[in-house]
Amino acid sequence: MANKLKFKIKGENFETFISRLDELSSIDDTIKLKIDNQHILMYSMLGGNVLLAFKNFLMNTKDVFDVEDFDYKLDIIIPNSKKFVKNLAFLKDQDKITLDVTYKESPDDEELYWARAMQISSGKFKVTWLGGEHYEMRDIDKNSLKQRLDLKNRKWSFSISNSDFLDVKKLSNINADRIISISVVKGLVTLSEKSAWELEIDKLEEDRNSNLILNKKFLSCINDKVDKIEFNIFDTFMLIKDDNSNLMLSFEQDFSDD
Repeated sequence: MANKLKFKIKGENFETFISRLDELSSIDDTIKLKIDNQHILMYSMLGGNVLLAFKNFLMNTKDVFDVEDFDYKLDIIIPNSKKFVKNLAFLKDQDKITLDVTYKESPDDEELYWARAMQISSGKFKVTWLGGEHYEMRDIDKNSLKQRLDLKNRKWSFSISNSDFLDVKKLSNINADRIISISVVKGLVTLSEKSAWELEIDKLEEDRNSNLILNKKFLSCINDKVDKIEFNIFDTFMLIKDDNSNLMLSFEQDFSDD
């Protein structure tokens, strides 16, 4: 007999929950949810041994689900997440949405359940989805993530205003180059596309020189609803944080086969 869990989803936060799944699907088409009594850690990543991009959101469990306290942890892997999100758009009555999860217990952790399948229902409409295998995605917990992305470990940072960032996004759609160059010369930070355009965005207090590259396809993953966007530079990646998410992008990439 299959093990099952049932959750009632809070309608007032359903659109936020789905919009975040949609954002994560732009990184990769497989998303992982790690649910415990306090939080829902949602993330997607691109790359195998070399992590090219990673984005996560952290939501309070009781902001999404109408549940009492529980003592288990639930891992859900959502394959084909773009199609999953599009199907969920047909859920009409957001006050009556439920999530049913069929799971198996982890052989290594009696408190951990692995989702095998899930069904989201609202009235007469249901979306049924098979879950991915637990080994399909690297397992990252919220504590190790917090340590890895601690801003105390960054080497330096620069920022770009909202208006400049929106201009960069528009410019990137005009020109065919797949990367944006980030050049720092004596502290002056400039973004550019080869033989097309160049924009000065920041002036650092330190006399730094550096050259980085950014894949244009990840511009859509950056939150452009804030006044200023800060790029935090670590040893091998850049991190863009806001109140709800982390976006980590490798800047040591070879885009020749992308």
